[in-house]
Amino acid sequence: MSRDDELAIEVGEITDEVIDVRARILRAGMDPATAHFPGDEHSCAVHVVARLGGQVVGVGSLIPEAIGDRPALRLRGMAVEAEFRSQGIGAAILERLLEVADARPDEISSTEPGVGEPEPIWCLARVGARSLYERHGFVAVGAEFAIEGIGAHVQMLRTSL
Repeated sequence: MSRDDELAIEVGEITDEVIDVRARILRAGMDPATAHFPGDEHSCAVHVVARLGGQVVGVGSLIPEAIGDRPALRLRGMAVEAEFRSQGIGAAILERLLEVADARPDEISSTEPGVGEPEPIWCLARVGARSLYERHGFVAVGAEFAIEGIGAHVQMLRTSL
């Protein structure tokens, strides 16, 4: 990071800050309501805000959402402000979300406590961010595809180590 400020990662519930960053970065030019995702208010959803010198520079969320018929956690809304990209902030957000998922699988998943293995984590990653997810244990599932108005994506999956 190019600034002397320390990066602070906050874990909590959905906030207007999270929705605002998603709307500006991930849904630019679209109805801001599209930045509010189903499951954002789920009691097991986890939302992360990254701040640098008090300024919000990135966000990310984990929301319980099945993949097929298997319970899973969906990584959604990963966004870093343009001027702060390529500085490790996206990786720090992702690592914090994975730490929370690995440390509290029964609390943020939809499985019964103590039953079976932790749920997989999946996402629809922008093609340009694919290597970030691969560095964190995700693998591509299927071919690239386009989401209208947003761009090229690939579905990625991470099973617990």
